[in-house]
Amino acid sequence: MKRLLLPLILGTLLFNGAACAGDHLWSQSLPDYSQGYDETRDPARDLAAATAKASAEGKKVLLLVGGEWCSWCQEMNRFLDREPDLAGQLNRTFVVVKVNVSEQNKNESFLKAYPEYLGVPHFYVLDATGRLLESFNTGLLEKGKSYDGEKLGKFIAYFQPRTTHG
Repeated sequence: MKRLLLPLILGTLLFNGAACAGDHLWSQSLPDYSQGYDETRDPARDLAAATAKASAEGKKVLLLVGGEWCSWCQEMNRFLDREPDLAGQLNRTFVVVKVNVSEQNKNESFLKAYPEYLGVPHFYVLDATGRLLESFNTGLLEKGKSYDGEKLGKFIAYFQPRTTHG
């Protein structure tokens, strides 16, 4: 019995650990505010930290509004895990801040400063000072039951810093 029980327990622990660690591979090295949709986080504080980081690094800020309950939000994570080049492009262009919307915390006081969104995930692109540049429905990036890499790549490229020659 011991011979069967130990491998079963170890296998379960390893599988669960790998599943948890693998949920958001694309954002593992990013700040806490980029990791998950946490209902206890203060998005105003996160935005202040993100704009400082964006200013220092010459990036834009991407507010990614969603929730852990949202299947399309989770698909966005899985898609970016499968597309490391796009994830890298996203992270070189934006400082990502995940803003939770859930029954427990809709973050209405924070989100009232931005245009209404119709569904999640939703993108708000801000400059490094926090000024809104774009409100974007991610439904336009969908392809079948996932996202379209070409469309997401074009979205990211649109906001990349322009180099000037001359």
